[in-house]
Parts: sequence; C-alpha cells; structure tokens
Amino acid sequence: MRLIDKLLREGKQNLSESEYFNFLSSVESCFSGDNMVRKDWKEFMVVGDIHGELEVSKFVVEKSVENDTPIVFLGDYVDRGEKQLENLTYLLSLKRENPDEVVLLRGNHETVNINRSYGFYDVVRSRYSKKLYDEIASIYDRLPVAGVVDDFYLAHGGIPEGIKEAQEIELFDKEDERYDEILWNDPSEDIHEFGINYYRGGYKVYGREAVRRFLKYNELTQMIRGHQCFLEGYRYFFDEMVLSLFSVPNYCGNKYGKYGRVSEGRVELVDISKKSL
Repeated sequence: MRLIDKLLREGKQNLSESEYFNFLSSVESCFSGDNMVRKDWKEFMVVGDIHGELEVSKFVVEKSVENDTPIVFLGDYVDRGEKQLENLTYLLSLKRENPDEVVLLRGNHETVNINRSYGFYDVVRSRYSKKLYDEIASIYDRLPVAGVVDDFYLAHGGIPEGIKEAQEIELFDKEDERYDEILWNDPSEDIHEFGINYYRGGYKVYGREAVRRFLKYNELTQMIRGHQCFLEGYRYFFDEMVLSLFSVPNYCGNKYGKYGRVSEGRVELVDISKKSL
C-alpha cells in the first residue's frame, strides 16, 4: 500500500511518526530550494487556494490525469480545512511521483507564524509532535514562491515592489521583505503603482501600471495568483492582466471555486462545486 493511501484510509492516523519522517526525507529532494521555477508548457492547469480541503485537491488532480495535463498549485494547502495534513501529504506525494509535471508554489499559509495562528501547527503537534512540524516547515523553505510558465507569471500574492526582471526573485533571501510581498501582496484598482495594504495590516497593494510594466518588461501576457476569496471563485483585475483564483467552494459565501485550464495562451475557467466533489 502506498504511503498516501495508508494515511487517507478512513481518515485516520495510519502512519507512525518514523514513517512520516521518512516520507518527508524522500520528498525534500523533489524541490531544488530555488525561489523561481520555469516551465515551457503550452497547456497546463492552475489551482488556487485549497486550505486543507482534500477533496478539492483530488478533484483537480483527477482532471489533470484525465487530460494528461501538468498542474500548478498557487499555495495555501493547509490551515482551516478538515484534512489539512492529509491534503499536504497528498500534494507532496503527487510531487514526488510526478516531479516534472507538478509545481507547488509557496503561499502565505506555508509559514510557521500563520500555521500557529490558523490551526495547522496544532494539528501536527497533537497528532504527532513539534519535531515533525519543524520538519514540515523545512519543506516550506524549499518551495518556489513564483513561476513563469509559457507567457504567464504565477505567484500566490503577486509582484513585490522594486523589481524589473522576474529573475531578480531568484536572488531574494528568504528574510527579504520582497520575498514576503510575493506571498502577501494584493492587486488594487484604486492605485497605479504600489501602496500600503491596510487590509492585511502590512505588506503592499499593487496597481495597474506596476503590473503592466512588469509584464511588458518580462515579455509576459498575464499574472495568475491566489490569496483572496471571491464570491465567484475568481476575479480579473486591470482589464484581465491579472487573474485571481480561489478553488474552495462554500468557503466565504462562494458557491463555486475555480481552477484555470490554460491552452495556447488562453485561460478557461472551470467550476468546482460541492456537488462535483
């Protein structure tokens, strides 16, 4: 029996702590530790926030397999959901089994401080130990924070202030404020450049001109990001220069979640409903 099948069986804790440590050790080598990932895929899927909803992950992966399509996840795999640990394990297993066809980006919930506030830290500590949580947190630091796939820029939050080339992200130290901005920043139709993100209590919002300049300089057509829940499961900004996806249905009053199916430079939005899971 595969490790992931053992963990998911009847939703119970079926892995010993030593088995889980061995699993994490095997996963670590699947991530280079680089901040950026690049792929030349012409067709791929993009998935927004999942927050521990294992059935959403399984649903989109089934669609990926059916269509023989690689897949990018935009982060926020844990916190709040009922099967946070199972969901993270499922996605890490997917990456281990298909390292070249799966991209797992880091979200703001793949951080220790947020896990302590929103539940995942307590889930792991109560089922296993703080030591195991620390090992999971070390995997977070190996996840890329941004990607360029074909002509698309992908990140959980968006772009940081003060860069021209996407490649500059590769040089960021993880203590650099701009590294955090990629996880936390939001788009805003109310400004042109950058401003204070009062909703987040810090970090930045970025406007139309900031996005236009970044995309043009890097010869990209669109940004796809997550990080925000909308009633429609998605929202376009700046005449579709930015697409924001949220993939969990019934999370903040939204009937549907959405994922994107990208083909030849165009994004088709696909519904995820509770009935479909």
